[in-house]
Amino acid sequence: MNRLKEVRKIKGLTLEEVSKDIGISIANLSRYERENIELKRETWIKLADYYNVPVSYLMGLPEGLIRYIDHLGNMTFENLHDAVVWWGYVRNIINVKNTHKQFMKVTEELGELAEGINKDNQGQIKDSLGDILVTLIILSKDSDVDLLDCLRGAYDVIKDRTGKTVNGVFVKEEDLHE
Repeated sequence: MNRLKEVRKIKGLTLEEVSKDIGISIANLSRYERENIELKRETWIKLADYYNVPVSYLMGLPEGLIRYIDHLGNMTFENLHDAVVWWGYVRNIINVKNTHKQFMKVTEELGELAEGINKDNQGQIKDSLGDILVTLIILSKDSDVDLLDCLRGAYDVIKDRTGKTVNGVFVKEEDLHE
């Protein structure tokens, strides 16, 4: 059985949006999702490229997800973000009812980062930073907030900020005069 509908729902897309973006009629997309029909190779490739998943995974082949995860080393930050979201959904971790628990997971990982920094343990620091990113991505999905939009917004605020570094910490210009 194919995973077309599952992937579309996880990506938060409607049939109308997909239809408009890739040029396949809503009726055909709906039929592809409902029925076990043989799609043209070009159609599978077009859909897999659009959803950013391997064709084999989209077709429902079990090794597809494994190959997808194996290629993480070649993925962009946004691809990795999507892979973490997918991982969270597949394991039923992403759930609005778990927001408080997920926040506690973020703070737990921050504690591990603090320990790594205090012990000057580069392996623990690297592992903790990765775990923090994973927990933040999941927390953002639980909270229905796009983490990449948050990062873009934060950058827009700081990109032109002036100030100076005092004792290793950046201090905003307006805070220097207090």
